Amino acid sequence: MWNDLNVPWQEAFALAWESYKKKTIPIGAVIVDENQKIIARGRNRIFDLESSNWLAGTNMAHAEMTAMVQLKEGEHPNIRDYTLYTTMEPCPMCVGTILMMHICKLEYAAKDGFAGAIALKDKLEYTKKKTLQIGRTAKHAEIFQIALITAFESQREPRKKELILDSWRVDCPEGVKLGEELFTEKYFEEAAEKNVDVSVVYDFVRHRF
Repeated sequence: MWNDLNVPWQEAFALAWESYKKKTIPIGAVIVDENQKIIARGRNRIFDLESSNWLAGTNMAHAEMTAMVQLKEGEHPNIRDYTLYTTMEPCPMCVGTILMMHICKLEYAAKDGFAGAIALKDKLEYTKKKTLQIGRTAKHAEIFQIALITAFESQREPRKKELILDSWRVDCPEGVKLGEELFTEKYFEEAAEKNVDVSVVYDFVRHRF
């Protein structure tokens, strides 16, 4: 349930829901310092053309990137103690940036069999030397994320939709199935139009599995 999530996760999913409402890919991310204080927030803005964020409208406007770009190295001497929370496994660009920024802790909710790139950490001699502790949250968070992003992709109908959904089915078949059902029912679409709070949306979805 929503109240079972800690504050960073709640904020990350709130940002993912905000992205969905803005008709862009529903992924959210936050960065917390060594005291678990949120110091940066980011959400996907690839299709959010009305956003003033300077990455908006580009393929670099991933949730993790729009969060990390806020951190200037000289202002964060303890960055190695920071944790990045993201609702979806980061892609190659984001994994590389996390490593290069010396963020040493990563938490993600949903495995991304299509574009996820955690495995890159151990592919290069250079990145093997980097410290990156990787954690996951509860299964219900993964199912919610996959259901939400499945509904979004079903609405968007990209050329590779079935390839994308099949890749997610490998790790979270229940999330894809639920997302397709909720897309048919237009639940997320109508909830977005009514500006339903993310906590209500999350718990509604949670009660469906």
